[in-house]
Amino acid sequence: MKKKLTLLCLMLVCSLPIFAQNIFTAIQTNDIPGVKFLLNKSANVNVKDENGDSPLIVAVKNNQSRIVNLILQADVKVDYKDKEGNTALMLAGKNGNTEIIDQLLHYYPNINTRNSNGATALMLAVNEGNAGIVKSLLEHGANAKIKDKQNKTAADYAKDAGKAEMVSLLNNTTPVTASLKNTGSYAIPFQ
Repeated sequence: MKKKLTLLCLMLVCSLPIFAQNIFTAIQTNDIPGVKFLLNKSANVNVKDENGDSPLIVAVKNNQSRIVNLILQADVKVDYKDKEGNTALMLAGKNGNTEIIDQLLHYYPNINTRNSNGATALMLAVNEGNAGIVKSLLEHGANAKIKDKQNKTAADYAKDAGKAEMVSLLNNTTPVTASLKNTGSYAIPFQ
């Protein structure tokens, strides 16, 4: 009996990483039915792969908006960070993916979270030069006055990239803090 119990425990422990790995394989191969199946079987969407990435991070890095949407409907931590401290919102801004940015913003991520360099999603979007994403982040409360570890603001990123219209937009935005739905603080930009 003890051997059977030990064998059963060993099988369960060994199968967990395999099951988790299946979600990553399904995401990397853009297997939408496979992702749906695994999510319906309660796959852990907050597990890490060998690179330290969550399923949401992997889907965002691969610009897979349909899979991002499926994962967001599960019990996912939207502010999970990769090894460099980037959240899904930061990576979507960096990738210039407006659709994924819009999806993520519906789940109230901490819009002003900083990565290991002190950069925010707004700074990364400015650096990529996507005015639409920059405006969307500002409309959802991104603070343009935050400074990274090099003491640079989002406007400094815009200046470095030669984006004069973004510099003006960023310098004329003032965040105001308000409380919404008990989700914490949320900044509302006023121009």
